Amino acid sequence: MMKNRPDYIIEIDEEAVGLAMAEEEGVRFHAVHPAVQQLHGRTYPDTTDAHRAVVNAFRCAA
Repeated sequence: MMKNRPDYIIEIDEEAVGLAMAEEEGVRFHAVHPAVQQLHGRTYPDTTDAHRAVVNAFRCAA
């Protein structure tokens, strides 16, 4: 049974870069910004891990 977790918009400096959508195994990241496209479709245990990975990828792309 999936936990009741809301979908989560990931923003960096007030710019939306993707969406973490709740799934059975955690959250799946859907990229909307080219700088984090390489993470599109990846699954993370929770939104904290997804957010951390996205911020790191975004900062490295800059």
